[in-house]
Amino acid sequence: MKSVLSIAILLFFFGCTRQSDKSEVKITITHDALVLPISDQTANISNGLQGLHMAGREYLASLNWLANSLQLFDIQQENLIKEINFDIDGPNGVGRVFDAYVHNFDSILLFTQTANQVALTDTSGTIYNRIDYLPPAGLTNAFVMNAYFISYPVITGRQMIVKAHIEGNYREMTQERLSRYPLCYSIDLSKGKTTPGRATYPADYMPEGVKSFEYSMASDGKKLVYSFFGDHRLFYTGLADEQALKAVKAASQYLPDKLPLFPVRRERVDTYKYLYASDRYESLLYDPYRQLFYRIAIPQADFQDEKELLALRSAPRRFSILVLNRKLEVIAEYLAPDNTYLPQNIFVASRGLYLSACHPQNPDNREDLMRFDCLIVRLGE
Repeated sequence: MKSVLSIAILLFFFGCTRQSDKSEVKITITHDALVLPISDQTANISNGLQGLHMAGREYLASLNWLANSLQLFDIQQENLIKEINFDIDGPNGVGRVFDAYVHNFDSILLFTQTANQVALTDTSGTIYNRIDYLPPAGLTNAFVMNAYFISYPVITGRQMIVKAHIEGNYREMTQERLSRYPLCYSIDLSKGKTTPGRATYPADYMPEGVKSFEYSMASDGKKLVYSFFGDHRLFYTGLADEQALKAVKAASQYLPDKLPLFPVRRERVDTYKYLYASDRYESLLYDPYRQLFYRIAIPQADFQDEKELLALRSAPRRFSILVLNRKLEVIAEYLAPDNTYLPQNIFVASRGLYLSACHPQNPDNREDLMRFDCLIVRLGE
């Protein structure tokens, strides 16, 4: 089942790898690195994934919107070991769970789309605490969704740093207004008090017109790093002493120098084209095992009709993965084969970056399996 295809993507081979500090970088893909049987109550495309390392074993947490549950899979044994079901109503009810973050098996945080509340549970599913909070002015409640511009919460002591959205009409956003808002805020997990982050949106993000200001956030434990929809740069700030953003170039070789603008006064289909079929960046993840960052870049895609256009929202035809070291230097870039992987269904484990192979157009896709290939980066070999 676990056949290995070595791609050996070197600087001079296929043009997909870059070099940093004179170290050779090699990328290999292991096919069927993880194959999980699922029930008919589970879609093979997850609503949120998180790789876990607990007590010497590795697990995958997967949110199942169909059952309002969180599934825990053993990666080594390739089986479901626990499904935690959440009540919608009643004394133990939490509504529809929008996403979950597993801090550890005794501390699982649940987020909904409508309530300014974080519910705490464990593997029993019993809610043992509820933290009510009030978002800072102009910002939404915490936007934690691990299948869309992945941005895991960052917990340091009692503080949890979360991504949020800016309230108001997207089309009316200006650069001056955008740069007044903090990128994130923290929630005190003991009192619910919120504190806006010091770093605001980049002051030069959209000087020529409106762009989507959606972003993905990742941390290596020392800094917070932000990847925006429409900017080749990555932005970062210190985690302990958050200050103004610093920027570093981290461009994909598969995207043009100038990224498109939001079609403010156009038709609905033009908005969809911009959001789902234009050149852009999406999720950013940190790999603590190799001290690397992975950034998803999606080139422009053609489409025949609106149905095909909307399908690109959850299943882009083509994307690349930029590999960056801890200094945020691009050291490699892997162009995934067309119609094979789902860039929103990815997670990091000790072996590497796992990529869902359940793309609807993948001929090997099966509805009764969650299948993952693994991208493995080797440095200095």
